[in-house]
Amino acid sequence: MNKYALLHLLWIFPLYLTFIVFQQVSVYTGTTKTYSNGETYNAEVIDFDIKQIAAQSNGYVVLKFQPNAGDEIEQRLSLSVQMAQQILNSAVVPIRYLKNGYPEIVMIPTYDLQKSISLSNTAFSGLGLLVTMIVCILISRFANKRMRLGAEEIIIERVD
Repeated sequence: MNKYALLHLLWIFPLYLTFIVFQQVSVYTGTTKTYSNGETYNAEVIDFDIKQIAAQSNGYVVLKFQPNAGDEIEQRLSLSVQMAQQILNSAVVPIRYLKNGYPEIVMIPTYDLQKSISLSNTAFSGLGLLVTMIVCILISRFANKRMRLGAEEIIIERVD
């Protein structure tokens, strides 16, 4: 096997970024669908925590509510710091709930932020996908050219 053939493994990166783009698009469409078609409830905040570790900050909230025709639902949602600030001092958070939605729960105060985050993630992932596609095409062309030409013969000559 030619050592240049291994360069074709770089196509894993564009495949992964394609997955990320589609996942963020589905988060965006699912969020808007849950917000548009879901039912409105007031959810009680059971637990709330923000973790600040060096340059990384995130948190979670545990919400409990009871749909009209069903058992009580308790669900933990992860939050960015920006989202957490919007519900920081709230004991009750208005939500939209759509059973089997993706996501099932959208907090009304954080809806606009959630949409804009998924759109910006889609844009940055798409830009990264475009750049890695160009790089992979160029590297694949280089590898194919080297594989056609054959291995370079290295001659070591001792000069005294």
